[in-house]
Amino acid sequence: MRFFIFIQLIFLALSNIAAPPSNNEAYKKFIVWSKDTQLNWSDFQGTPIENAAEVAMTASSVEYNYYTSGNKIGWKVTPKFYPNLSWYIPASATDNILKHERLHFDITELYARMLRKQLQDNVHNVTDIKTLISIGKKLIAAWNAEQRKYDIETNHSINTAAQQKWELTIRKRLDALKDYATVPQD
Repeated sequence: MRFFIFIQLIFLALSNIAAPPSNNEAYKKFIVWSKDTQLNWSDFQGTPIENAAEVAMTASSVEYNYYTSGNKIGWKVTPKFYPNLSWYIPASATDNILKHERLHFDITELYARMLRKQLQDNVHNVTDIKTLISIGKKLIAAWNAEQRKYDIETNHSINTAAQQKWELTIRKRLDALKDYATVPQD
């Protein structure tokens, strides 16, 4: 059996993209997205970036891997939040900013669902490995672009009308893909 892992990581709010170092302890602690779990400020345990224009930053990723056995192929997609890399400035933090950061993680789940659907629809056996990789790259690029667009349009939560519009839109899109939701692991 062969096993491969692809990790795409985005540091939200600052729009810096990075791949996690394999030996970095900060990436070993994470929260997997769940409909029953909402992020709280206590989950943001990282050190704020000095002189950052933002009040908070969510570090999240869409991680996907695939495995093969004979001609069969399987995959797993996991949306993760990294507490040790996510941070906030307590003196400036508000409930609205927390809602904004939570939606960043919901967008991560949305793209995990989109990836699962695309893989289910298009990847059927080992001859589809290139298709799997191509789909993954395209969806991760779209996810990064949407995260940036979200911050720009909402001005990092300051534009409350845009923030409300985004919340409604993401909720509808998540609901439309509910059959592909992340399932909690025991």
